[in-house]
Amino acid sequence: MDENLKQTVKAVISPRDSGLRKIMHEYTIYKEVLIPKVQKAVRPIVKDKTIAVYAQQKWMIDKKLNKYLKNLPFHPMPFHNQSVFIEDKDGKFWIHFKTKEGEAVCYLYVPAKYRSLIEQACGEDNPVLGQVEIVEDHKYGWVNCHICLRLPKPEPYDPKGWVGVDVGWNKLATSILTTVNPHLKFSSPTFHGKQFKSQIIQLRYLLKQYARKGKDWKKWNFRLKHTIKYAVGVVAKEIVSKAKNLKAGVAMEKLTFKSTAKGYMVPRYKLMTAVKTLCEREGVPFKLVSPKNTSLLCPKCANIKSWESAKNKSKSIKEAKKKFQARIRKNRNRQRFSCVDCGYKANADIVGAMNIAKKAFNRTADGAVNGMELVSMPKTEEASCLLGGLCCKALKADER
Repeated sequence: MDENLKQTVKAVISPRDSGLRKIMHEYTIYKEVLIPKVQKAVRPIVKDKTIAVYAQQKWMIDKKLNKYLKNLPFHPMPFHNQSVFIEDKDGKFWIHFKTKEGEAVCYLYVPAKYRSLIEQACGEDNPVLGQVEIVEDHKYGWVNCHICLRLPKPEPYDPKGWVGVDVGWNKLATSILTTVNPHLKFSSPTFHGKQFKSQIIQLRYLLKQYARKGKDWKKWNFRLKHTIKYAVGVVAKEIVSKAKNLKAGVAMEKLTFKSTAKGYMVPRYKLMTAVKTLCEREGVPFKLVSPKNTSLLCPKCANIKSWESAKNKSKSIKEAKKKFQARIRKNRNRQRFSCVDCGYKANADIVGAMNIAKKAFNRTADGAVNGMELVSMPKTEEASCLLGGLCCKALKADER
């Protein structure tokens, strides 16, 4: 596994910089000479009749190459880390490029939030500095520098609890904090992405209507994809910042790319990947748990009565599992959750997040949970916790 974390930092070079002339001369040759020659060289090879290949295969290659070469002039010009380095002089950053006409030195304007990262990449032959790409901004005339940094991954801290995250049908995501001190306690429930719900529903409706009528539906598809992408980024940042402020880890369901996404506000796998990447960057512990029965089991009693009843009435474990699954499916009714055994009622998305957070605590051989002792709560003892503004009975720890 790669121990480095790749992060791209954006900086700019002024159009009045004296060292920019050498770079722009090479940049012009790259755009106006090299790329057109590559485009002209590819075409005769694809059209060559002496190459005996099925016509459809040639057509597919021609289509993909032309699509790439058509967009190539808009691609940035890359510089390898061996032909560029950054120098720090009294808090000011100077970037050195190696060109055919000699070395070009330019002053680099770096945003304040990236200055600490750029300082780690200063110096010649620095392994932190990766590839540097430059692209001209035709609107303002500045030259944008995209600097790739290979930063070491921060060590995750010891979590005081776990933030369970559930991606729901009606909410983009729901999170809740779970701690053990000494009993299982839930607090700080949050619904994420409320501001995007109506926007995503409206764009999906417009896309469907325009596609049925055969009108220009591609622009609505483009807007929907970018809205979902932006929503995933905002929700992931909210979840990770919440866990970091509470000194807790993040627990989510272990999903594959083929996990069903129909009916969900955002793709569940995409959100899980975004949260995982942010956790690695910020040093927040991240854990994946099994998604089995997270939205059906009662977090208070774990439906132990239903399981015991199914075992007593069945001849085999397989038959008991089927009866138990049929029984716990009655717990959930769309957005509401109501336990058939103990009568516990709550929002279904919050219950899913609670069960995910409970699974994040792993029991060890000596009965400890991630270094914290989990004491079983007597049946007569009750505590209170605040869930969504309502005072509820505390959830009892599993008795074994």
